[in-house]
Amino acid sequence: MVTPLDQRPRSGPYSGINARSAKRFLAEQFRQADLPFPEEDARDLVLAATGLSEVELITRGTEFLTPEAFERVSEFAARRMSGEPVDHILGERFFYDLPFTVTRNVLSPRADTEVLVRESLRLLEGIASPHILDLGTGSGAVLISLLHARPDANGVGVDLSDAALAVAKSNAARHDIAAEWICGSWYDPIDKARRFDVIVSNPPYISDAAMEGLDVEVRDYDPPLALRGGPDGLAPYPIIIEGAQYHLRAGGWLLVEIGYDQGEAVLGMFEAAGFTAVACLKDLGGQDRVVMGQWSS
Repeated sequence: MVTPLDQRPRSGPYSGINARSAKRFLAEQFRQADLPFPEEDARDLVLAATGLSEVELITRGTEFLTPEAFERVSEFAARRMSGEPVDHILGERFFYDLPFTVTRNVLSPRADTEVLVRESLRLLEGIASPHILDLGTGSGAVLISLLHARPDANGVGVDLSDAALAVAKSNAARHDIAAEWICGSWYDPIDKARRFDVIVSNPPYISDAAMEGLDVEVRDYDPPLALRGGPDGLAPYPIIIEGAQYHLRAGGWLLVEIGYDQGEAVLGMFEAAGFTAVACLKDLGGQDRVVMGQWSS
């Protein structure tokens, strides 16, 4: 067993604990607790606690921790061991190479969702000043990433939660992104005459039964509003698909994130609604992740 940092004797300068040894201690603690990504989490927490960069962890990692850094490392380790995600401990998460503030009011953006951004950008190539709608925008990570990559684009983010929109607006300001943020349910607050080149959404798609088996860092820290997709997890998709037919320009695209086992069902919904070029894209882990289709009417 690894002795936690806060239980080590504090003779001398914190028993000679330095940034490198603190990282090793934390990684081993996390590994023994079967936490995912122990090395990465330990590194990120030690860097945040000490203020060192990754390069400085190599060049200055043998320097003793200050008492303040030691206390921060110990606090961060205890919080992670309790199940709190690293991004909540640090207050931010990187997505598509940009840092985004996260709170308990928004779904923390995952790397798998970057498939949605990459494919949307590919589809927007050659379209001048495109119009983008993001339904259930949450932290704004998807829309802000798109607008950051396409400064000529116009973006609208819709969310049912005022608290989530406050986070999205903060993230937009952080990256100097201008967008329209609207509170409401799906298409309800969007003028019926508005048309978009691309509509994207990462809706809640966890079934009621699956909610009970989620890891503590998802179940207890991500907002249920952003997770629960109804009895079978598919409740949002008919609404998103039907509304897209009235809000997409001719030739426009709808892209939605899905659960790993929902590809066939959502593909069928797209096809039944009359979308063409319907396809399912996989994430880096090889799981079905995004369903897309073109509206030609």
